[in-house]
Amino acid sequence: MSEKKHAHLVALTHSTGSHLRGWRHPNTPARPATDVKAFVEVAQELERGFFDALFLSETTGVMPGPPEMHQYDSMVNESLDPTLLLSAIAAATEHLGLITTASTSLTQPYTLARLLGSLDHLSDGRAGWNVVTSRFETEARNFGIDPRQLRSPVRYEVASEFVDIVKRLWDSGDDVLAPRGASAQAREATQAQLVDHRGTHFRVTGALGLARPPQGHPVILQAGMSEDGRELTAREADLALGPGGGLQAREARQDLRRRAAAFGRDPDSILVLAVLPPVLVAETRVEAEAQLREFAELLGPVERQNPGVIAGPAIGLADIMESWLDEGAADGFVVPFPYLQGPVAAFTRLVIPELQKRGRFRTAYAGRTLRENLGLPRPAPRNRPTTTP
Repeated sequence: MSEKKHAHLVALTHSTGSHLRGWRHPNTPARPATDVKAFVEVAQELERGFFDALFLSETTGVMPGPPEMHQYDSMVNESLDPTLLLSAIAAATEHLGLITTASTSLTQPYTLARLLGSLDHLSDGRAGWNVVTSRFETEARNFGIDPRQLRSPVRYEVASEFVDIVKRLWDSGDDVLAPRGASAQAREATQAQLVDHRGTHFRVTGALGLARPPQGHPVILQAGMSEDGRELTAREADLALGPGGGLQAREARQDLRRRAAAFGRDPDSILVLAVLPPVLVAETRVEAEAQLREFAELLGPVERQNPGVIAGPAIGLADIMESWLDEGAADGFVVPFPYLQGPVAAFTRLVIPELQKRGRFRTAYAGRTLRENLGLPRPAPRNRPTTTP
């Protein structure tokens, strides 16, 4: 009998949780966006539950929506820079992966390569990057960019070139610990590789000035499931966000694996994570439904008809997750929580033991780095020429 497939788990959250009305819950901190202690406590709880990573999303502009949301919703109007927040979390955790969000439309490859390379060093190899291509007009105006530029059909082409440069900059540093003493400077000089990239959208000449990150490359996550998004994922990503369960999800995962093979990659080097709806879990269905009714009272009349939250006992959620693993729809799950912090603790207290009992989840971390815990290899440096004609 073949060994049961283990799930990978990544928690997704914003400053008030993953539901637009999470800020209304009475257990949400008064100023959640700047409550670093609350985020640290959530991260430590996730680590006690052996989660692979915490994933912080971000939009660098006010999202479209009704005035009430703009007035009160901290997820939209107030949030710390996710990379800086994850640096604080790194100091308070040992194993939890730290996935930040950064746009290829609003910065430069060198800036991002240095920032994420630094986070990987600060965390001893636990950094990850959610690659996004910005699209909101408010984001463009914050950076003095023509909004039409963000809607350009070549934005994924830009992203692909951007990610390739970032990886080459990570590879420009010494990949081994140099010896101390007189020979150190000479060895470091021979290990460094100058990047000389002259592409369609970027010109980059130089080196990062930083030793190669502990993971080689911080883990890359990509969420786009369009044709261009899938091509970028298959070429560059380690983690992909899939559409959930069922035939569509299974076909999407198979398609990404085929595309990865076409790029000369091992299909197993891409893990597809199904995104669950925001989760409320309790000891019994009655208790879970009571929590859902309580949460529904925080919503407007239209939202109450379709709150977008799933609630139930641990056994029911574990059944769903197990079936998606077995039908080939996912390698793991992104778990959003509608508000902080109670749903996180309930999940680690109830769902994690149920998955462990079924042989579907780890009982200890496999290694130190995020790549090790995901079962992904440390990539070799990219040595092919970077200059284009």
